[in-house]
Amino acid sequence: MGDIIKRKGKDGRTRYYARYLDTDGKRKMRATNQTSERDAKRYLGEVEARIARGKIGIPEPTPEELARQSITVKEIGDAFVERYASPKIKDRHAYMNQVRAALNARINPTLGHHPAAAVTSLDVERWRDELLADGCAANTVINYLGMLSKVFGWGNKMGLVACGNPARGIDHPRRVRSLDYLDGREVGVLLAHAEEHAVHLHPLIAAAVYSGMRKGELFGLRWPDVHLDAARLDVMRSYKLAPKSGKARHLPAHPELVRILRQWKERCPATPEGLVFPVAAGGSWRMGRREDSLDLGALLKAAECHVPVKPWHALRHTFASHFMMRGGNILTLQKLLGHADINMTMVYAHLAPDFMAQEVARLEYPAPSKSKVADLGAERRRRTRKAPQG
Repeated sequence: MGDIIKRKGKDGRTRYYARYLDTDGKRKMRATNQTSERDAKRYLGEVEARIARGKIGIPEPTPEELARQSITVKEIGDAFVERYASPKIKDRHAYMNQVRAALNARINPTLGHHPAAAVTSLDVERWRDELLADGCAANTVINYLGMLSKVFGWGNKMGLVACGNPARGIDHPRRVRSLDYLDGREVGVLLAHAEEHAVHLHPLIAAAVYSGMRKGELFGLRWPDVHLDAARLDVMRSYKLAPKSGKARHLPAHPELVRILRQWKERCPATPEGLVFPVAAGGSWRMGRREDSLDLGALLKAAECHVPVKPWHALRHTFASHFMMRGGNILTLQKLLGHADINMTMVYAHLAPDFMAQEVARLEYPAPSKSKVADLGAERRRRTRKAPQG
């Protein structure tokens, strides 16, 4: 008859081992890899049932099984960065740089050395809580949890590890929606300051606050996509790839933006791609990149505007926020911003309380004419007179 041995690990967790007499006459002790004593006893029962049938209690794992049991989280992450591919990824190089940075900075220092098969949901929850306690932003923690889950899911699919996904089903912190935008005064002084002190940035900033285009869409805009006579901008690219939604969209150009772009077209530096907003680099001009801030933060500060955490994205928020505050329609805004999901656009809905009040005020119910209103008192008296006397 076998028994269960409990031992404390260095991490403070209790581990359960099955001790039994095998069919070869040798007494053995093996890790059950169970999380409770009850499950460990059930596991021992299955081992003893095999022995009773004349089989080895716990078969020796094959080399492939040993590899799946011993591979670490870091090794799976490294394999993911090297081999993962998906048609949904527009820029694999940029995506993998983000994954690699997250693995090296936040995942590997805590979980990287653990065998992937031994990582539990409790381990992931502790890791999540440590990130939050360390000051990591809630949205970033959510991204890390999603990334870890993706790595584990891919590792299982590729046969690198045979275990459940410990990051699946973990409670995420509440996502924080940031709507930092410039008020009307700040937009005016920023445009005026840029026109005087940063001539090459002025049309780019104007396009951002008058169209709500993403930074990559602005950098990817070509002159063939700009139709000044028709007052229309065709958003065909984000940098060199398709827009974020995967679909092109066509935006009406604000009259002031049309005026600014007409003037800019005459002095815009020529590039082989016909870029509307090329970036200066080493005596030549090229397409802007994700990491190019173009010192927008410094320009905002010089114009005596507040400096958002993400200045370029704040210009997109500025367009959307002022659009709603001026009575814009939320469904129209969804199309202008290129949001695939209306829920992404709804974060701006609260900025139009006055407009919504005006819309509710449109509701009216016609009052019936007095000639059609029944005199309930007279009707009651009439019925009383006709009632039979007892």
